[in-house]
Amino acid sequence: NFWNAAYFSKETSYLHFPTFHGELSADISFLFKTSSSSGVFLENLGIKDFIRIELSASNEVLFSFDVGNGPLAVKVTSAGALNDGRWHHVKAERNVKEASLSVDYYPPAVQKAPADGHIHLQLNSQLFVGGTASRQKGFLGCLRSLKLNGRPVDLEERARVTPGVMPGCPGHCSSYEGFCQNFGSCVEELRGFTCDCSLSPYTGTFCHKEVSAFFKPGTSVTYTFKEPYELIRNISAQSSSIYSDLTLKGENISLSFRTSQAPALLLYVNSYYRENMVILLNRHGHLELRYKLAHNKDAEDLATAGRNLANGQLHKLSIQRFGHSLSVQVDQHAKEDFNLTSDTEFNAIKSIVIGKVL
Repeated sequence: NFWNAAYFSKETSYLHFPTFHGELSADISFLFKTSSSSGVFLENLGIKDFIRIELSASNEVLFSFDVGNGPLAVKVTSAGALNDGRWHHVKAERNVKEASLSVDYYPPAVQKAPADGHIHLQLNSQLFVGGTASRQKGFLGCLRSLKLNGRPVDLEERARVTPGVMPGCPGHCSSYEGFCQNFGSCVEELRGFTCDCSLSPYTGTFCHKEVSAFFKPGTSVTYTFKEPYELIRNISAQSSSIYSDLTLKGENISLSFRTSQAPALLLYVNSYYRENMVILLNRHGHLELRYKLAHNKDAEDLATAGRNLANGQLHKLSIQRFGHSLSVQVDQHAKEDFNLTSDTEFNAIKSIVIGKVL
């Protein structure tokens, strides 16, 4: 039920469900996201009794009800705006002794019930979600994970057959993008989000699990690619398009490393055309890059800021190149920009070598 959501695009739109039964106790919880300053989340009416939860101001949620003793209200006022386009959690409870309202992590507001009086909440109309039968302003935005007395409500099923309401909710990444760690990117989905870890040296749901290996002195890992001419022979007519895809005009490389040994090879890539790229720590532990993208020209050596990275600490390295432009970032330090003067294309990668103490 966590991602079960509905998006209300009109103030006059709403979902309706059977009458809410909360005669002696009621427990209602949900999440909402909106840019509107007010609107009714849900409402259920009786002949005189009612129960209602609404965004009464941009920073205020109001829980009101009447069990025959006159209207009572519980209000939570937040320090910041609640119509900020982010998810906020609401929990409203009512029993014969008191009513309480919680919003996010703010302290709950509590309203004691009258010592003598009616205690039964008697409702007889349909439950309106995202709107109201009393002609008050409806809700604009998303409601998610609605539970009534602990039982989940399927908002999406009802939204599929209701004009002005859409199942699911757009914009999850605006609230949860920070969950994707280590340069992982948030990918929007109808029912939630996923983290794309492809540009990160991490894996897992939130790009939080390190993909790592321990290298003993003199050891490395080599990935070897098939010679492109074999593809040309085996695939005939369409082989040229496959061959051209092997030409790189840029790279986006990210990795983390920890070592106390220098000099050390971090990454070496070469091609079938005697082109290569090298990322290494020199004998002082300083990061150096070497590009040789034209087999008939000397390699270009690029030296970054003189920091000793062979200090046994974990370091994060990010390298981005497009054409002649190259940027390097180590940890949280400022990016360093370089310009290559030779060729810009990396043709037909032959192998990739990772990790080796030189």
